[in-house]
Amino acid sequence: MAQTLSLSLKRWLVGQLSDSMRGRMDYYRHPELLDHWGGPFNGQCFRQLTCLDLILNCNFEAIVETGTYRGSTTIFLAQNSRGVPVYSCENSARCFEFAKLRLRAVPNLHLFKLDSRKFLRELEISRRARTFFYLDAHWEEDLPLRDELDLIIQNFENCVIMIDDFEVPGDPGYGFDDYGPAKRLSLRDFPLHRDSRVACYIPARPSTQESGLRRGAMVLTSLRLKSKIDSVKTLIPLPSETNPSAR
Repeated sequence: MAQTLSLSLKRWLVGQLSDSMRGRMDYYRHPELLDHWGGPFNGQCFRQLTCLDLILNCNFEAIVETGTYRGSTTIFLAQNSRGVPVYSCENSARCFEFAKLRLRAVPNLHLFKLDSRKFLRELEISRRARTFFYLDAHWEEDLPLRDELDLIIQNFENCVIMIDDFEVPGDPGYGFDDYGPAKRLSLRDFPLHRDSRVACYIPARPSTQESGLRRGAMVLTSLRLKSKIDSVKTLIPLPSETNPSAR
């Protein structure tokens, strides 16, 4: 009886904690959460190689991430950015506190607790800078991806965008997110291939040759950087015959 009461009391006490305090407890008491999804980019080695190829080919002046979560990919981006600043945002107080503790010693990282749309609007970097955007803030019912893309494509002249959890046409082995009507992360609901301002690319390696969680991704580039992305061997242009409505 006493033991049951004690457990109930502990659960009650934990329930009274703020999300920020829970994040601190997660960091110090649960080290297994550090790389909960398998490490950077969901533990996908080919995706990591693609990111490195993009950084080497494009000579970015800034790297921007939406959806820090617990910081696995953030660390990878900061350590491989060739010294350029990395900006990342997380809207969850619990995850933000965890990431803030984990990333506190990373000198070129700027971490913000903000909704990704507000973060992108207020981002204090030149709109002409060559910038790599990694979009991974999609998680709950409020899907910010459409607004994120509009803000980036309209305002940043030299951008490359990688969208995590996006359907790879023709390869069902790559997983993707589906949040219901008009919220499926695919070309059916996000017809990026019809936007004349960007060019679209998919992984050059099939899902059977990827590691980790094998989540899909779509890469977009402003036309000013298209020639540089065309030289990245880990990506291939989206096939012109792609027709989401036919599937």
